[in-house]
Amino acid sequence: MKGTCSLWMIAAALLAAAVVVLPVSGADTAAVKPHISATVSAATVTAGSPITISGISEGPGKTVQVWAFAGNYVNVSTVPVNADGSFEKNYDTTGLPAATYYVFVQNPGSDSRLSVTTRGYAGMVVDANTGAPIFNFTGTGSVQDAAAATALSAALSARGSDDVYTKTQFVIAAPAADTTMIMPGSDRDAHGCIGSAGYTWCEAKQKCLREWEEPCAASAAPTPTKAPLLPAVAVAALAGAGALMLRKP
Repeated sequence: MKGTCSLWMIAAALLAAAVVVLPVSGADTAAVKPHISATVSAATVTAGSPITISGISEGPGKTVQVWAFAGNYVNVSTVPVNADGSFEKNYDTTGLPAATYYVFVQNPGSDSRLSVTTRGYAGMVVDANTGAPIFNFTGTGSVQDAAAATALSAALSARGSDDVYTKTQFVIAAPAADTTMIMPGSDRDAHGCIGSAGYTWCEAKQKCLREWEEPCAASAAPTPTKAPLLPAVAVAALAGAGALMLRKP
């Protein structure tokens, strides 16, 4: 009897081990559902400063599509996803206009194929499955900024698209105006003349002066004055009178 109990105990232990080790028939082995997240490195940057879009993409896709647009500007890039699911897209904002920039990051979904993408140079958004145009970012009949963000959201959420996406935004601000002030007297030239006060160097007079107050040209030497003719005429008249008096009988 004791030996029989031992055998039953061994058999029970083996059965329990099999239950733990062997997979359960019909278990859910489906892949992780695609997911995307993204952040910007700064909410506002000055034009010329870099900005980075980074995040995590989960699912079978090895790339994500990053959209950034404002006004007539649109940039659509394919960005690789690292082994840990992370991705990163850097932008050089030099030359970009000051505006609010809308950002979409698109995961291709469980089939690893984008359902919405762009075509051509006019910023045309198309259905990747049929090639049918959806809307344009530029040109006649285009939609921009918030309206473009709404249109793109609708396209990515449409029936037949298994793409998943997230959106964010950033602002590019114009560079601050140069408010540096020139201190009075700090703009003296080699002769010590202060240009901001209107002084220039006069070589002829060897000094700084304001031309509208004192001409730089040296004054001309005074012209000698001729003796008046009246005394000479008077002498001649007297001489003539004397001659007449001598001739009088």
